[in-house]
Amino acid sequence: MTVSDPSRWRRLHPASFLVNLVPTAWRTVWSLWPLVVGAIWGRQQGSAFDVVVILFFSMAAVGRTLLHFLTLRYRLFDGRLEIQSGLLSRVEQAFDPSRIQNVAIQQNLFHRLSGLVELRVEMAGASGLLATDGLLSALSLEDAEALRAAIGRPGTSVASSGAPHQALDAPGLLEVVAYGASSGRAGMAGAGVAVMVEVSQRVAPGSLPLAPASGPGWVGLVLVALAAGYVLSVLASVFRWYGSRWWIEGEHLHFEGGLLTRRRVDIPQRKLQMVQVSEPIVRRAMGFATLLFDTAAGGGPPEPGGSTTEGVVPMVAREDVDDRVRVAFPGLEPNLGDTLRPAAAGALTSAMVASVLGWALPLVALVAFTGQGWFLLILPVALAVAWLDVRWQGWAVTPGFMVTRRGFLSRDTWVLPRAKLQSVRWVQGPLERALGIGSVVVWFPGGRLPLPLVAEAEGRRLFASLSPPR
Repeated sequence: MTVSDPSRWRRLHPASFLVNLVPTAWRTVWSLWPLVVGAIWGRQQGSAFDVVVILFFSMAAVGRTLLHFLTLRYRLFDGRLEIQSGLLSRVEQAFDPSRIQNVAIQQNLFHRLSGLVELRVEMAGASGLLATDGLLSALSLEDAEALRAAIGRPGTSVASSGAPHQALDAPGLLEVVAYGASSGRAGMAGAGVAVMVEVSQRVAPGSLPLAPASGPGWVGLVLVALAAGYVLSVLASVFRWYGSRWWIEGEHLHFEGGLLTRRRVDIPQRKLQMVQVSEPIVRRAMGFATLLFDTAAGGGPPEPGGSTTEGVVPMVAREDVDDRVRVAFPGLEPNLGDTLRPAAAGALTSAMVASVLGWALPLVALVAFTGQGWFLLILPVALAVAWLDVRWQGWAVTPGFMVTRRGFLSRDTWVLPRAKLQSVRWVQGPLERALGIGSVVVWFPGGRLPLPLVAEAEGRRLFASLSPPR
C-alpha cells in the first residue's frame, strides 16, 4: 500500500494461500480427530467411510482457503478501510478508522517462516471482526505497517527490534510459569477430570482400566489429575505469555507476547473502557496481580487471555498496580482501592442463601449417584467461601470513576470511568427486597458492571447520581 496511491485495491501476499492453508487444515483435522483415529487404527468396515469424510472436509478446507486468497481485496478510500471478499456471496465492508477499537499485528510460526504478519482490526461490539477466517492474515510487514499507520495507529512492529518508548512491565520466564501455576483453573480442570472418571465408572463399569477401585485410589486419581492440570496450565502460559511486555507510545498502549505465536495489540487510551485487576489467591500470596484492559470490542468484563480481553499484563508486582492503572486512567485518585466501602449488612444473608440453593441439590444428587458421602463437605466449604467473598467486597464512586471489588479465592477489582457510563439500573430480587438491599448495575460500551449489594437508601442515591441527565 503505497502512500502515493492508497485507494488502489490490494491483495494478500502471494504466500498467503500456503500460510493460511496449514493452520486451516490442522483445525479441520483436529475437529475430526475421532474419525482420524478410527481411520488409522480401526479394523471395521466403516473405516473407509471415515477416510472419505476426512478427505471431503480436507478438500473443503483447501477450497475455502483458496477462495479466500483469490477474492479478498482491501484499500483505503475516502478515509475508510474497505474490504471485499467472496465469489458467489459477495461481502463488502467499510470501516471508519475513528471507530476502530484495537489493531493487532500477529505472527504465528508459519508467518515467521514466510516473513509475513497478520493484521487484525476490531470494532466496537464485534470482537475480532476482521480476524474471522484469517482476514488480512498474510501481509508483508511493509504493507501491514503502512496500513496500520494509515488508519492512525503508527508504532513499532511486532517483528521489529526497536526499543519501545516508556517501557513498563516485562515478566520473566519464572513469572510466566508462576502465572500459569496460579491461574486457579488448572486445579478445577484436574478435579473435573477425576469426577468424570468416577461418573463414567458408575455408568459403564470397567470402561476405564485406570479408574480407582477404592477410596485411596480415588484420592490418588484426584492428585494425579490436579498435577496434570497444573502442568498443562503452565505450558499454556509459557506459549501464550513468554516474552510479554507492554509500553506507551504517545497516547497508545501496546501489548506484545507469545512464544510461537507473537501478538501485538495497539489500544488508544481514549478507547479504553475498563481496567480489571485480577488477583487469584495463590498469585496474591506471591505478591502479584494481573491487569486486563478492556475496550468496546470486548463485549463484557474481560478474562485473562480470553476473547474479550484486548490487552493483558500477566504479572505485575502488587505495589505497582495503582501506578499501572493510572497509566491507563491518569485522573484516577491515588490509593482509591484502600478506601472502598463494604457491602451492605444483608449481603451476607443473601450470599449464604444463594450458596445453599446453588450447591445443595447438585451435591445430594452426586452423593446418591456415586455413593461418596464426603461430597457433602463441599457445602460448608462453599458457605465459608461465600462469607469471605462478602467480607472482601468493596466499592467506591468518585466524580471521575467507579471502583468495585469482588471475590476471595479469585479476587477481581474493576475500574471504570464514569464518562463511559451509558445507563444504570437499580435491581432487587425478592430476598433483597425483604432485606432492604439491592444492586446498582451500570452499562458501558461493550458490557455491564454490578456494584456489591448496598442498602436501599444508598442504592437509590447512587442510581439518581449515576443516571444520565435528562
